[in-house]
Amino acid sequence: MSTMMKRRAGGDSEIEKKFAQGQRLQARERYDDAESRYRKVLAVNPAHIGALTGLTQCLIAARREGDAISVLDRAAKDAGEDLRYIFDLAGLCASVKHTARARSLYERLLERDPDNVAALLNLGNILDEDQETQRAVDLMSRAIELQPMSARAYGMLGKVLTGTRLYDDAMACYRRSIEINPGISQTWTNLAALLEILGRHHEALDALQRSLSIDPDCDAARWNLARSLLSTGHTEEGWDMYGFGFACGQRQPYRPFPGLIWEGQDLTDKTIMVWREQGLGDDLLFSTCYTDLIARAGHVIIETDWRLVPLYQRTWPTATVRAEEWKSTGLGNYGEVDFDYTAPAGLVAAQLRRRVSDFPPAVSPLRPDPARVAECRDWLASLGPGPKVGISWTSKKVDDVRAVYYTRLADWKALFAIEGVKVVNLQYTNVDEEADALQREHGLTLHRMPGLDLFQDLEGAAALSACMDTIVGPSSFPVTVAGALGIPSFHYTAPHGWTKLGTDHLPWFPSIRCYSISPSTDKAKLADEISGDVARFLLG
Repeated sequence: MSTMMKRRAGGDSEIEKKFAQGQRLQARERYDDAESRYRKVLAVNPAHIGALTGLTQCLIAARREGDAISVLDRAAKDAGEDLRYIFDLAGLCASVKHTARARSLYERLLERDPDNVAALLNLGNILDEDQETQRAVDLMSRAIELQPMSARAYGMLGKVLTGTRLYDDAMACYRRSIEINPGISQTWTNLAALLEILGRHHEALDALQRSLSIDPDCDAARWNLARSLLSTGHTEEGWDMYGFGFACGQRQPYRPFPGLIWEGQDLTDKTIMVWREQGLGDDLLFSTCYTDLIARAGHVIIETDWRLVPLYQRTWPTATVRAEEWKSTGLGNYGEVDFDYTAPAGLVAAQLRRRVSDFPPAVSPLRPDPARVAECRDWLASLGPGPKVGISWTSKKVDDVRAVYYTRLADWKALFAIEGVKVVNLQYTNVDEEADALQREHGLTLHRMPGLDLFQDLEGAAALSACMDTIVGPSSFPVTVAGALGIPSFHYTAPHGWTKLGTDHLPWFPSIRCYSISPSTDKAKLADEISGDVARFLLG
């Protein structure tokens, strides 16, 4: 071997040694030290995709997302014409949700190599997430033309078609993918998701069992299985797997706190910190467990959305209620740990609501601000006599799949027609266009409390809701508030949502009456049915 070749071999060996050191340090969560090693590797070989991946992961773990994006953007700028490296770099960008850069890299690659099936599929997936569904379908269909025996292509197309509610076509794609190659775990998982949408939960369970037989360590499949088990009433088994929702990133925020997660230990003379998860609706749903938790523990700390803090403080005065500030996450920045145990709110429910029989016959209701309640009552009195019915009908997050579970304001003409009723807006999105059209075309008035921001001012929203005789709405925050206040409510939702725990109602909120809505539901007819039941309820 020549002297030059020996030096190059030695240099490559030294690079790989530093790369291995970086991996070990990263695994031990010594992110600063790992970053130093990865940067040394990249100084010698800027196209070392492993070091670039490790560096990006370390920066994100250290909550330096901006620095991670800068590193990826710089790498993309210097990528040259190595198509393999461009492909790998695009995949890395996609994995850390820097989708704009991933998209540009895949497009750049496809200009040079238009028949690259993997790039077509990956770009199609990104376009689907960016709501460019038709182009995503076109790219995936092109991939199938190029590789008609690609099980992965059929499986990915099935996922896109599911999102457009073309359920029969999606099912055909999944079946074809499985026919070509039944050994792809993700296909079975996605098929299970479609079956769940269709309400075929027992079939979904079978599909998930197949998925896990192929990849027993797939956290996404285990989370889907947990949800399906809960949906079919297998509550204890479902709750036991609930934590996989955090492991796969579907439940947020992820705060691991190794060794401190509560798993049902005795809480006498102990302090437990509970943190909110997901959005406001789930926060309120699981808050129905807090009264029981406070009775068990020496002290309870509740971390929640800042908008809910005063409402929770008033409801649970013996607890410490504070806004979530990310000072202590369990991800290498414990900060001041002022508790013995901790858990996300759902895992508290997993311990205290193991079976449907464990749910109390009534909730301990939230306590709205008496002064705000008085303000709301004064305004409502100005509308004149008669029952006050609160209404919501949509959500801030509506996509093609979720849209089937919501209605239009115009569907509720029968509600407005109930004699003497004043229909009051609880919808937190902008309702002006629909409300004005209802007034203009049908002479019906949706009453909107002046100056109340139903999205930011949750104290005001809770106070107004507490003044209602009853409330009507879909799966969104207003109905959850009503349930947490103990207000009798009429709620339409998917037939087999997991929070029903295999029942025909919501065990969390005994004051809520549930109705089923599905893709085949005549929404105006459903609204008329509910309105008739509201009228009978108001008559006593």
